Formats: sequence, C-alpha cells, structure tokens
Amino acid sequence: AWVMGCLAIVVACAVIFALAAAAAGIWAVTSSQDDMAPVIAEFETVGETPEASPAPDEQVAPADGVEQAGRPDDETLSPVPTLPAEDSVAEEPAAEEAVAEEAIAEEGAPDEIIDPHAAERAAIEANVAAIRDLAPKEEVSPTSLTPAELRLRLEEDLLEEYDPEQARQDVIALSAFDFMPADFELHSFVLDLLTEQIAGYYDPETDEFVIVSDDEEFDTLEQVAHAHEYVHALQDQYYDLELLDDDELDSEAAFALQALVEGEATFVQTLFMVGGYFDTGHLLELLEDSLTVDTAVLDSAPPILARELEFPYLTGLEFVQALHAQGGFEAVEAAWSDLPQSTEQILHPQRYLAGDAPQIVSLAPLTGTLGSGWELVQEDTLGEFYLREYLAQQLDGDSVEQAATGWGGDRYAVDWNEAEQTPVRLLRLVWDTAADAQEFAGSYPQYPERLFGDAAPADVEGGRCWSGVDVLCLFAAGDETLIVRAPDLGTAARVISVQKAGG
Repeated sequence: AWVMGCLAIVVACAVIFALAAAAAGIWAVTSSQDDMAPVIAEFETVGETPEASPAPDEQVAPADGVEQAGRPDDETLSPVPTLPAEDSVAEEPAAEEAVAEEAIAEEGAPDEIIDPHAAERAAIEANVAAIRDLAPKEEVSPTSLTPAELRLRLEEDLLEEYDPEQARQDVIALSAFDFMPADFELHSFVLDLLTEQIAGYYDPETDEFVIVSDDEEFDTLEQVAHAHEYVHALQDQYYDLELLDDDELDSEAAFALQALVEGEATFVQTLFMVGGYFDTGHLLELLEDSLTVDTAVLDSAPPILARELEFPYLTGLEFVQALHAQGGFEAVEAAWSDLPQSTEQILHPQRYLAGDAPQIVSLAPLTGTLGSGWELVQEDTLGEFYLREYLAQQLDGDSVEQAATGWGGDRYAVDWNEAEQTPVRLLRLVWDTAADAQEFAGSYPQYPERLFGDAAPADVEGGRCWSGVDVLCLFAAGDETLIVRAPDLGTAARVISVQKAGG
C-alpha cells in the first residue's frame, strides 16, 4: 500500500481490452454507445487549464466516425489533442528554443530543467480530469526514474517498510496454505518483481508522481502510465489515499480499498485510451509495445504473487465497471464515502451494493496447547480472494465457485515450529447460510484427496482427517467450518478441542 503503481502487465492488458472494444465498435463498460459521446466531446474541447468538464452547451459534436467506433478514423491524428489556437500551451518549437537560448545567454542556465513533454502531459491531465469530472486542486509535477533508479528507490523503501523478517513470516503463512515452499526467498523476489512491473507510481505520503523511463522519449505506454497515475493524484486530492496505511483497516478492508483505487484508475485509463486521445495507428503502436513488455519475473512467480499483484487492477476494474453501470461516476463517487470492506464485495459488486458486510470471526488462542517450540507467526483474515486462490490449487473452477460463494467471514492463525520446520494452520470460516457451509463441506474434500494422492479420510469426532506428509482435517457444523493443518492427528485433535471449547 505504500505506492499506487501502474503495472506494465496491466497496461498491456488494458491496451488489448481497449483495442478489442474499439475493433468491435462498442465501449463495453458503458450502458450504451451514446454514453461515450460526451466524453469524446470533452476530449475535443479541453482547454489549457484542466478544469472540470465543459458544460453541455459548450461541447461540440465528435468528428465523423468517432461516435460509432469510439475513436477517430483520421490516421494522421496526433496522440495529443490539438488545442484551440487561443489556448495554445506552447510556442512553436523553433521559437521556444530561441527564447530558451536567449534566456540562458542573458541570465545563465535556468534553475529547473524545462520538460520537453510538458504540453503533452498537460493535455493528458486535462483529458483525465475531464473524463473523471474532477478539477485538480493543485498541480502535480512528475518525476522520471530509470529502471535502475527505480530499483534503488524500491530497495530503500522495502528495507524501511517490509524487512526480511516480515517477508519470512509471510512465507511461512503462505506455505501453510501451499502457496509457496517454506524456503522461498520472498523479499528479494518482490524487489525483482516490482522493478520489472512498475511502469509508474504515486506515493500518497509524499505526493510524488513517478514515471519509469529509460530514455528521453515520452512513448505511448508512458503516456498511458501518466494517465493512470494522474488519476491517483486526483484521488489523493479528493479522498486522501493515505487511508491505505490506516492501521484501523484490517487486511481485507485495505485490499478492498486498493481494488477501488486501482480499479478506478484502470477504468479511467481505459476510457482515456478509447475515447479519442489515440487514433487507430497509435492504438496499434500501443499493442505492439505492450507485447514487448518484459514479464520474465512475473512468469516465474508463484501464482499467488502474480494474482494478488493483478487483483486490484483487473478485478478492481470489474468492480468499478459495475458501479459505473449502475449510476455513472456518481456511483463510483459514492463508494468513496462507503468504502468496500472485503474482497467478497470486490468479487461480487452486487453484494457490496446490497450492503453485505463481512462477519467478525475470532479464534481461541493456542497458547499452551501446542507445547514448547511453537510460535504464533501470523493471525489475520484470509478473505474470499485468497480462499478462492487456495482452493484453486486442487479444485476445478466450478468446484471453487460452488465452495467459495457465500463466504461470510473468517479468521486464520499459523503457528510455526522452527526446529521441526512445520506449521500448524487453523482456519475458521462462517458462511452466509447453512446451505453455503454444506456446499463448501461437499467440495473441500477434493483438496486433501488430490494433495495427498487420493488419500482416504479417517473419521474423527465431528469431522474427517486426511493424512499425507502432514494432516488436514475438516469440521463442519451449522454455518461454520473449521480446517486444521497439523503434523499429526493428535495435534490436530488438540487444536480442534480448544476451538470448540472457545467457540
């Protein structure tokens, strides 16, 4: 949550999505083609200063072909909208250079380097502000970092915000859910992954707006990244993105908020791409550039790391699309006053709209139950997103859907024995209905059966246990479920006994 990044892979996905929408002659995330016309008109009438959207009577009709395809047909259109002569944001290049040279000769070198792409950036920001209908409260000055400079910045921030010991605890917890080996080097891998994938970021703590570039060009992918990060700047000015670091938010609420933040930025970014700013030629250039995005580190990542990196952008986009379809940006605006509280609400926008809040779940402590050598490493909420990812390691898509839908709340705890290099994992789930709990109990046995090679269950008091390299047990009653992972049946039985007594 310490940066709001624009991921290279997400830019690539958004480019492909935008091209598909443009090729089909529709804009899939709006309720009708007519809804897109005012946005295109705003693109064509934005002036030098990015104020709020023009009044309807100030808008002009889109150019021929724009309303039908969502983009101009003129292949010679510049990627930067042509501004009216009276609102020109810069002199002709030759004249500008002459003025700059004369100023340097008379007064010496300027204190600040003149941004050669200032006019392009201003036009992008004006268009983004018009799409989102938020007038900027203050100017934002972007910083450019090379990939090497980004890595140095990430190294500093990771050491400050996320040290190797925290990464080690996360690995233990993730390995207890089979997401990665217990000896995985997460800290260094996260550094490599973010270095590869971050195309830009906005830091709410410092208001810093960064675009990653290895040259002096301002290519089409960098323009898209600029549009994405400028949405974050507007969000911060209106809604205060430092909420993401609020200690009062649990991990589920923070992840859901991140999905709203990134989903909205990706939604506006995509509207920007298909709304007339880029012509067909530039969209194809975007596609070509996106296909060259380096994903070697991402491709080698444990699937959970790739999925949790993409979730706020891609599933968050679907969440914002659903809100927008209900009531335009007013509905998105309302979400900032009534923040989503769970990944269930992000995955199922109708549950958010219905006010289906997560239930609070508690666990009885295992202090004294496990004996010496055991240490509580992590206790938190798993959430529907991670529950689905966990189940998907052994269950097919239909079974995951049946098992996870109806999630009401949960709590997990992972204890670790360093000498034995083994975990005890406890997960307590509550469901919206007893029927949802029964569906989960009917599907979950596939997980240990496949994990342990068709292992047959042993009936224990109130549940079933499967044995392999360790033991997995399932206990279900009413609208609650308990899942225990332990090194042996005796340990699992003690854990369950404590939870039943404490519940």
